[in-house]
Amino acid sequence: MPSPTDVVKNFLKACEPAFGYRAAVAQYMSADCAYENVGLTNTVGPAAASTLFDGFNTQMGFASLIIEMNGLVAAGNTVMTERVDHLDDANGKRLMSLRVMGVFEVSGEKITAWRDYFDTVPFRG
Repeated sequence: MPSPTDVVKNFLKACEPAFGYRAAVAQYMSADCAYENVGLTNTVGPAAASTLFDGFNTQMGFASLIIEMNGLVAAGNTVMTERVDHLDDANGKRLMSLRVMGVFEVSGEKITAWRDYFDTVPFRG
């Protein structure tokens, strides 16, 4: 069985290709996974998370995600990431880069909770 760190790394990697988030959330999030963009949005379950990402795509036109991992630490089933999420459109044009601190709770091979804290400066532009 993969470690919680492996689950999170595999999940984030699976999110990167164009619209990869759809398959990634279906595969790695538990049916009752609570996903929160702290201070902005909350969802429960993979379908709701995918719908939220689809909404981001509609609003911003992002298709793929390039994740620059700056740090990762795990304690038990909790994995914390410090990363920069680069959002690109379908043509590979960079739309924005977000500095993100993520907290993932993992049970077995599923993410059961995911909280992202991020810098909102890019949204002010």
